[in-house]
Amino acid sequence: MKLKQICFAQTLSVILLAGMSSCSKDPGLDIPDPNPSTTTLWIDGEADPNQTWMTSVSMQLDLSVKGEGMLTAQTIGDNVPVVLGKKQVHDNDVMLIDVPQGIGSFGLVFDNGSVSKQYQCIRLSGDLHQLEKVSFDGTSTQAFSRQMAPAARAATNTGLYGNSILSDEGYLNFGSWAWSDIAIALVESQNASIKQTALIDYEIMARGSIAAGGEYTGGEEVYISFVYGYTGTTASRVLGYYTHSENSYSDIEYHDISEAIYYDYLNGKAKVQYQLDRNTGTWYDANFDYKDGNGLPNITSSQAIDARRHNDDAYNTLLVSQAYGDRITAVRGLTFKITVPTGQKFGFYLKTNGALSEDQRNRLIRLGVPENRLPTNQYNFSYAPMNNGGKHRSAFAIYDNFTFMGLDDSADNSGDLDCNDVTFVLSKPNGEKYRPQFTDETLSSDKNQGTIEKNPIYTTPETPESETGTENLQSWILAFENAGTDVDFDFNDVVLQVVPNTADHTVAVYLLATGAERNTNIYYGTIDSHVSLGEAHELFDVSAGQMVNTKLNGLHRKKVLLSNQLSWPEGYTMDANRDLFYIQVTDENGELITINSSIKIGEKRDIPQVLCVAGEWKWPLEHQNVENAYPRIGDWGKDVYDQDNWEWYKYSISKYVFDYWK
Repeated sequence: MKLKQICFAQTLSVILLAGMSSCSKDPGLDIPDPNPSTTTLWIDGEADPNQTWMTSVSMQLDLSVKGEGMLTAQTIGDNVPVVLGKKQVHDNDVMLIDVPQGIGSFGLVFDNGSVSKQYQCIRLSGDLHQLEKVSFDGTSTQAFSRQMAPAARAATNTGLYGNSILSDEGYLNFGSWAWSDIAIALVESQNASIKQTALIDYEIMARGSIAAGGEYTGGEEVYISFVYGYTGTTASRVLGYYTHSENSYSDIEYHDISEAIYYDYLNGKAKVQYQLDRNTGTWYDANFDYKDGNGLPNITSSQAIDARRHNDDAYNTLLVSQAYGDRITAVRGLTFKITVPTGQKFGFYLKTNGALSEDQRNRLIRLGVPENRLPTNQYNFSYAPMNNGGKHRSAFAIYDNFTFMGLDDSADNSGDLDCNDVTFVLSKPNGEKYRPQFTDETLSSDKNQGTIEKNPIYTTPETPESETGTENLQSWILAFENAGTDVDFDFNDVVLQVVPNTADHTVAVYLLATGAERNTNIYYGTIDSHVSLGEAHELFDVSAGQMVNTKLNGLHRKKVLLSNQLSWPEGYTMDANRDLFYIQVTDENGELITINSSIKIGEKRDIPQVLCVAGEWKWPLEHQNVENAYPRIGDWGKDVYDQDNWEWYKYSISKYVFDYWK
């Protein structure tokens, strides 16, 4: 096919009149327009010369790892993390990824095949091109502190019960966002029932562990890691779990795991540690007791002074988070492993130093707990009917990237019921967040209905099949103007969804909409070597000029898969390679016009004909200028470094956009 190449990026050398929206003469400009606001040149002459018209930061990660493992870059604010990129890395390596501008930060997860994944948080600097040096030491759970301060009570503290703790008293490493996730899911001093993000009345059915073949086998293994706490008490509180048969409490057993509050250190180890300022060589203990030796902040608030006096880690993890904020790179917690026989039910408790009340005693007996199995102390159980007054004293939150279990430490009927006095991350044996099968009583509890309605994840436990399911990959929207004779800048003439998979080096492409009046062909590749993906109208099985998914009362269609096996070699990024996706339209003279991301129009060649937007973007309705639909895009276009407008694509005027994703 002979192509008119003057519009292609590599040979762009045309003179365009201000007001043209393609490489062709636009007869539409000679016709009075009934709605001049839709034919504005929009940002002509005012665009930032550094503007790429893509809502991304180009990130280069210079890696230093010991050994070999899988590195995943992912978002850290979603129930299902979005994978920005994934690569098998070793030694000194490089990873290139596109990071959506609007997310602010993202997480790195390094998995070398051990139980413990390693996490780091990367925050966007405000530049369009960011270089980060990243180091993972490649160790497993036994990642000991290099800055361990002497423990005042270590000599008298065993602090551990049975053989529950991981071998060599190890830690599991978590992203620094674990603390902020808990603060959102379980709000300090707020009754956990109010926000309805967590179950507050629960027991779990032990299914077993998933074998290599995908079936459940043996007992249910759960890893429990200290991670967060905020409490004023220094009294003894013991974390534990209890088990009983499916239909009876007559055989209930209590399994103490660890002292949770009284001791700063367990066998000389801090319960929680953290890293600062991307310094992966040093772990600090999560307290302010030894600020001179560890370079901790000079905190003078009454809370911090009280915390130092009490020498209490659980109290101080919140203060560390508040003191350092974004400077925290990673967090890790001392970790225990429990195994519950398949078919049994289990829950958690915090054993207090208060005596068993008559109310709690009677409640346990009514459930079928025999006299000889009643506790002597007050236990704050995860199953609310077992507690004083039937109150909830625990919360279980499957939230963002982590699963948390929190407990209230009150030894009587008082307390704020925020359930985060001591809080733990729960993990599966492979290091992923733990999603259990809750009992029927849990799912039918009146205390949980609001949470379940808002968060159906609690009713859909993972199965062996779903645990090996596909990942949620970062997608991008390419929104084209196709020589637009109306000069409307609605960016809906062709709308593509592009989903790169950096792990298997392929890219999937979907057609989402067409507002084109002319035949418009879609291609992938270069001018000399390309794959035809089809004509936009034919792909939707409509006639030329018929518009799909661009009018509220117009023709609606599901998206069309154009290909899921196009080559996306290692190192490809959308920022550098989106020009491989281009369209061609025949102008009024019968000439083929080629349009891609590199071709700009206007007197200063600064008006884009293609926008590349992160995620599930809502494109403008037919003949709606993009600035009408997204008022902040103009400011972003004029100053690409203004981070206040980096999230412009998330804030639309609903009456001007087509919400395909609702």
